[in-house]
Amino acid sequence: MSAPLLDRFIRILCAGDLIPDRSLMFNPWGDHDAAHDLTAAAPRIRADHLHRYLAARLGRARVLLIAEAPSYSGAKFSGMAMTSEREVLAAFATGRGADYFDGCFQRTSRPLPQLRNADGMLERTASIVWSAMTGHGWVPNEFVLWNAVAYHPHDAGNVLSNRAPGVAERRALRPLLEHFLELFPGVPRMAIGRICQHSLADMGIAAIPARHPSYGGAPEFRAAVAGLRRQIDG
Repeated sequence: MSAPLLDRFIRILCAGDLIPDRSLMFNPWGDHDAAHDLTAAAPRIRADHLHRYLAARLGRARVLLIAEAPSYSGAKFSGMAMTSEREVLAAFATGRGADYFDGCFQRTSRPLPQLRNADGMLERTASIVWSAMTGHGWVPNEFVLWNAVAYHPHDAGNVLSNRAPGVAERRALRPLLEHFLELFPGVPRMAIGRICQHSLADMGIAAIPARHPSYGGAPEFRAAVAGLRRQIDG
């Protein structure tokens, strides 16, 4: 049952029909960024990455980690929430690609001096989240990373900027979050950051709170992950 639900989720996500204003949100799995994508096939590549990432966790996930929204240095190019293209490339190069999914991984960011991405895009928050989870004994396919707002909110005319999603955007995209949660019924959720916690509470979605790891919050985030490990293990 989960496989057809996953296929439906990916189709809806790629279509982007729920985006209120496409000039203010980038759809990594449906939009081509001609200036910064390496190839016109980038959206399809990212959709394939996400499909295989989620498929590897169906029926295995023990916890969902949900943040507020993607950043331009993370899912915009890797296709996976809170996941750096650079770190995935490094993992596949050293034989650890199965931490993400089986098969191959293709970069989608165009190497540009201003992006300092010769080795792929890097998102600091993603590095902290992954190291905290694996450092506390979580096997990579035991946790799933996602965002309450699926698409990347940016300033008008600048796709390489990050913007907090508005209330109307969060509510318009709520069905996507609900479709995502259907893939992992009964799996506990952790909400990363106060904004995400408020968003989930507004939707009536229960979640364990955790400090966002950015802006000095990494130690508190790691402590929350350690507590989560104790709680899940009983």
